Amino acid sequence: MSADPHDYGKLLYDRVSDDNLPLQKYIRWSQKLHGQDAENSIEHVPLLEDILDQHEIVHISFSGSCAAMHNLVDRLRSELGKRVTILSTIYPRLDFTLIDILPPDTSKGHGMAQLAAIENIHAEETMAIGDNFNDLEMLEFAGTAVVMGNADARLRERPEFYTTLTNDEAGVARAIERFILNQENN
Repeated sequence: MSADPHDYGKLLYDRVSDDNLPLQKYIRWSQKLHGQDAENSIEHVPLLEDILDQHEIVHISFSGSCAAMHNLVDRLRSELGKRVTILSTIYPRLDFTLIDILPPDTSKGHGMAQLAAIENIHAEETMAIGDNFNDLEMLEFAGTAVVMGNADARLRERPEFYTTLTNDEAGVARAIERFILNQENN
């Protein structure tokens, strides 16, 4: 879970299964990134349930194999309904899914709409780039919606979304060149 939004923010976790290699890799990367401050930004705790009242919780995540997380999403939606926002980030090639549980009416799309309203920018004047289903509301809000070439086919097939190159092929740079700098690709 993510906690303590008014400070550095902190990732709290109680267990990582041996086969959850993507999460293990993320934890090692985060520890390396934060260096000496890693203990302030990522913490292993015995049980998350025991520390809930000690932190301001921003969101709760579960991760694991695609099949197990698919079943968990179904159960969470059944149990929690519209009291929360549930977003899935699915990586079939890695057999890895990340489930984010957020407060209701919370998503990248909601955040983008709020920021646009604050800055008095119309949706048509915005661009969003995404590569997974947790980006869907943001892509649907944006005037220019760009999906990465490595995104799920169901996103790439949407006619209102422009598909750019993959993450490994500088797809974000290509989209910025085309839609912000108005440079057609050679």
